[in-house]
Amino acid sequence: MANTIKLPARMDLPAAQAFVNDLSACDFANDITLDASEVTHLGALCVQAIIAGARSAKEAGGAFALKDTSEKVQEQLSLMGLTVEEIEGGVQ
Repeated sequence: MANTIKLPARMDLPAAQAFVNDLSACDFANDITLDASEVTHLGALCVQAIIAGARSAKEAGGAFALKDTSEKVQEQLSLMGLTVEEIEGGVQ
């Protein structure tokens, strides 16, 4: 069964704990998709949690995807030296 998490508009410090709780409830052996269609701000702490989720999925044999990222989110990732593809792969 696939897991989909719809991300809030602001992925900042106040959103981090709720996101980590949602992610922890997922079965990492199944596909996990993060719907980023509403995200306008992606903070570093949430990026770290996303990367940890991607690594957990990879270790468990599941797929991990960050979908529908806006140009603004991709810019924010770029400022951190990251791409969506690197995050999905767990940034080695």
